[in-house]
Amino acid sequence: MKKLKHSKYKNTGILFEMLVQKLTSETLTSDKSVTIDIIKKYFGKNTELSKELQLYNLLVKEQFKSEARAFDYIRTVKDAHTRLNKSLLSRQRYNLVKEISDNFVFDNVSKIHINNYKVLASINMMFEHEEHDNPKQLMECKFAIVNHGLLTNKKIVEKDPILETYSKQEKDMRLLTYKLLVDKFNTKYSVLSESQKHLLGKYITHVDDTATLKLYIKQIIPEIKTSLANHASNITDEVTKIKVQKLSEMLCNVESMKVIKESHILSLLRYFDLVNELNEIHV
Repeated sequence: MKKLKHSKYKNTGILFEMLVQKLTSETLTSDKSVTIDIIKKYFGKNTELSKELQLYNLLVKEQFKSEARAFDYIRTVKDAHTRLNKSLLSRQRYNLVKEISDNFVFDNVSKIHINNYKVLASINMMFEHEEHDNPKQLMECKFAIVNHGLLTNKKIVEKDPILETYSKQEKDMRLLTYKLLVDKFNTKYSVLSESQKHLLGKYITHVDDTATLKLYIKQIIPEIKTSLANHASNITDEVTKIKVQKLSEMLCNVESMKVIKESHILSLLRYFDLVNELNEIHV
């Protein structure tokens, strides 16, 4: 039996999430956003894409209490999806992808990290195919949707005790707590170099835009390697020289990263620290 393939280009849920993530990035870095116009145009009231997106959201946001009820709910939503105007839906989705490509590099936008990618892909596979196409694969998709709903329900029941305590405090106490946290953060990071501050700034404003982060990190890694190589040539102690050379070789390979994590940023911050220390020694 032929294996069914998932396509981002045909997944309304993923296309919408990519645009939302892109909009978040633009909001923090630009006064004007093209993305908001695209979202309004294709996901505004009564478009066929907005109707399909509502069905995606019904499955993504539903909190299932049991598998039996979950599978019944999935069948109901699937039935509702069959009533959409498929030709209009396909045409609107094609135009949406074309407009994204006209305004951005689609490959870069499509690399933006989507937290619930797996469940959105599973929903799309269920919407696009019938049971007889590949029963086993579609059943796996349904289980992914069900497990997501059961897990979401569990997460909502569990509450963070620290946040619970914070929320119960008086307003003045909450403001004081917040001020202390901000002061502590500013004290902790006041000694960062300009390179480190720039890296952190990029990470904060593009945390959900993996493509942009990768592009920036691709630029700074060769700079760090060059600095380490230059300093290594001036180090007389052979053991220290070998350590610096090895550290240079260990610099993360951005191409292999699917997602830029905090650990990667922390590692790069430490490399900047090392370069700064070596700069002070070899002035």
